[in-house]
Amino acid sequence: MMTRILLQLLAVAFFAAQSSGADTHEFFYEVRVAKSLTLDASTAIELVTDQGSSGTRLKFMKQREEDGFNVYAQSTLLHRGQRRRALVVDLDNGTKPSQVFVLTIPRTPTPSDWSKWRSPDYIEKSDASWSFMHDLKKHDRSTNVPPDSLEIRYRITEWSMAPKPR
Repeated sequence: MMTRILLQLLAVAFFAAQSSGADTHEFFYEVRVAKSLTLDASTAIELVTDQGSSGTRLKFMKQREEDGFNVYAQSTLLHRGQRRRALVVDLDNGTKPSQVFVLTIPRTPTPSDWSKWRSPDYIEKSDASWSFMHDLKKHDRSTNVPPDSLEIRYRITEWSMAPKPR
């Protein structure tokens, strides 16, 4: 009797986990920096939504050289229901304005190929991640993006909790 109950509970847990995975996608992004620019290895890059954020530091990202640029690559998960999303790059531990890239991803993400490289939508001197997450309109936000700003591109794939074949 106890074994039957445990098996039923395991089945419910398995199917619940599979269904939540169906609402999740993997977000791959790349940040492109001109080789003439030097970025601190502790530069923070965050995917910020209306519900939270996840991020990393430049030193933990994959790096490659390409056509006069250093390109940094990373991935994170996207979940259905998030209304707003942006990549926020906090340059030099906040001594320079953050560069904010507003992402046009629908509430229910769908797989997509690589976007085109693009510049930030705006820069912000205050805590840009907090401002974006809480939809605050700050007075120190500017659309006068510096000519040597970073560029990003991204793609979205389906994500599954099932192990990938080797």
